[in-house]
Amino acid sequence: MITVNVCGYDSMHKMKFHRSCPGGYEDHALLLIKTASYFEIDGEATDFGPNTVMVYGAGSPVHYGCRNPHYNDDWIHFELLGEDEGLLRELAIPVNRPFTLPYLGTLTDYARLVVQEKLSARPHSPQAIDSLMHALLYSLADQVHAAPNDNTGNPYYYPMSELRMEIQNAPWQKWDTPQLAQRLHLSISHFQHLYKQFFDTTCIQDIIRARIRYAQLYLCISEMTVSSLAAFCGYDNELHFMRQFKKVTGMTPSQYRKAHRGSVFDSD
Repeated sequence: MITVNVCGYDSMHKMKFHRSCPGGYEDHALLLIKTASYFEIDGEATDFGPNTVMVYGAGSPVHYGCRNPHYNDDWIHFELLGEDEGLLRELAIPVNRPFTLPYLGTLTDYARLVVQEKLSARPHSPQAIDSLMHALLYSLADQVHAAPNDNTGNPYYYPMSELRMEIQNAPWQKWDTPQLAQRLHLSISHFQHLYKQFFDTTCIQDIIRARIRYAQLYLCISEMTVSSLAAFCGYDNELHFMRQFKKVTGMTPSQYRKAHRGSVFDSD
């Protein structure tokens, strides 16, 4: 099990600072640093840019800080107990060695949820925190060991990945390509080109697939009429919804409901 002792999200330091704890902490400490920082390595202060991660092992000397004001990080002090005692080693996450990732967005989202759960002190908070910390560390390991991706060097890759996740999580919204392009300060043609390059599909195709997946779920678990379901999934026109559904699945909504009623569907 993973327990969290103390934690903080989006912590700000408006002044330069240096944190020194030669004897280390009694627990592990995870830092997700969103601004420039430095760490003492072999007695020398080494500068690191934004998106730096540091995992201090229990009892390891701690020396780090920032040379400029407006330092910003998420931090979590945690303990690995029982079968999770060797988790950092199993995941091959670097310990006591800072490293920089292209993007911290997903990790900081998990950190925010951990902090919220810790502050809530609900009856099942320890179990929720354990699950969130596992998700955070597994996500961190995936990023550390990810195969090189030619697209990750593009400054629009991660903002567009976040946008794509928004579409997948809320397909019913009135997504509009010109507005999405404007959010990233791109022309429509440049936005469409990058989307296809990054994800090997178009934005419109992604929206359609997300809506149809959403419809598939509710056809299996609800009594919603096809007309109501069309509106629920973001369609203004029932006939348009039915045509797109059949094009993607090969069935009408009614046929799909009859074939999959009560099942858990599995779709790409």
